Order: sequence, then structure tokens, then C-alpha cells
Amino acid sequence: MKSKLILNFAITLALSKSLLAGIGGPHGSIASGDSSATDNGQICIYCHTPHAANDTGPVPIWNKPSSTQTYLMYGATAPGMAGQTIAGTLTDATPTDQTLACLSCHDGVSAIDSVVNAPGSGRSDVNGIAIGGYGAIATIPNAEYKSVGVANSLSGGSGDLRNDHPVSLVYAPGKAGLKPLNTTLVGWKGANQISDLLRNGKVQCTSCHDVHNNTNLMYRRINNDNSELCIGCHVK
Repeated sequence: MKSKLILNFAITLALSKSLLAGIGGPHGSIASGDSSATDNGQICIYCHTPHAANDTGPVPIWNKPSSTQTYLMYGATAPGMAGQTIAGTLTDATPTDQTLACLSCHDGVSAIDSVVNAPGSGRSDVNGIAIGGYGAIATIPNAEYKSVGVANSLSGGSGDLRNDHPVSLVYAPGKAGLKPLNTTLVGWKGANQISDLLRNGKVQCTSCHDVHNNTNLMYRRINNDNSELCIGCHVK
């Protein structure tokens, strides 16, 4: 019985390591270290922590400090304003839910390695603690990291999202060629139909990207060969 339990534990551990390795890409390789820093060897800690999490964060057990960044949404004329009517609906005045979580690193300004709760006991700070020595994204030599700034930096520290696909807005079937919510998705990672791509009925960064699965380039839920990513939701 004991040997059987040990064997089952070993199998479980091996599978867990395999799943973590599957995160890979920029998210996983942060934990493997690069030429700019000696790292702590952890993957999850850059986004999540089991203790002392940011309880106002956009996703559960969030380990990033709250951002003071403001954004220009798609079609907006000033920060903090809703964008223009798109597909029959307005974008939120500021990024919400998973999009806000993504922008805690992908705003082109924030440090990748700034966390609320650093590895080890009693090392927490709501303003953030640098744990890997990476510093601001722009200082990282690896080209893969340099490109992560989605929001263009504007005067006053604002992030310009006007030249990116609209996010934080309600998905409206029938508008802009959008397909019904129950449309089946074939080959998409983590989604069987369009409704699975939405958060509270809204399009977010995670509608197109699965941050925990790097099977496809740039964590896309499906490769964009022949515009498959686009026509998953839009009638071509």
C-alpha cells in the first residue's frame, strides 16, 4: 500500500511539473531567469500568491500591486472616458477584469517582477516588492519581453489602447458581424463556444489569449492562420 501511494504521488508530481512547463513562453521563462537577473525559480508567484494577496485585485489571489495607470480606451478622446460606440456598445471607461490584470505587466511601464507578496515568510508590501531584478519592462534585453508593452505610453503616464482591438466591452451578436454566443469553436484552447471567451458578457484580452497555455504563439487560443482567430467570432 505504501509503495502504491508513493508511486501515485510521483505520478501526480510529474504531471504537475509537466503542466507548469506547459505555461512556458515569456510567462514561464521569467522563472527560469535570463541574462538580466538571477531569479527565484517560481512561475505562479508573478501573478498569484496563496497568502497576503491584493484583495482588490482584478482576479483571485492576485499578487500584483494596484496600478495608478490611466488609459485611453478604443475610440476615447480623453483618459477615463468610455470609447465610441462599437458593435452597438461602449467600451468601459477603463480596463476591467482580466484585461486589467494583463495590463499590470503589459502596460509598457510596470516592472514584471513587482509583487505584493514575495517568496518567503513575512515579505509583503501593498506597493510592491521587486523579486527578480528585472526592473521596468523597457530595461529588459530579451526582445520577447521588450514587446510586451501593449499600451503606448503617453504624457502624464496614460496608456493608449486606441490602436488595439477593443476590450472591456459587451459582446453584441449581430453587430460588426459577430456570431451567436452558442457558436461552436473548433480547436480553440480553453473554449468550446463563443460564450466561453467572455467575462461577464464582455470581450477581454483573455477572449483571444489563454495566459496559462502557450501551445500557440503569443498564447493565442488558436493560431491565426487564415485569420482563424478573427473569424472565430466575426463572420468573414
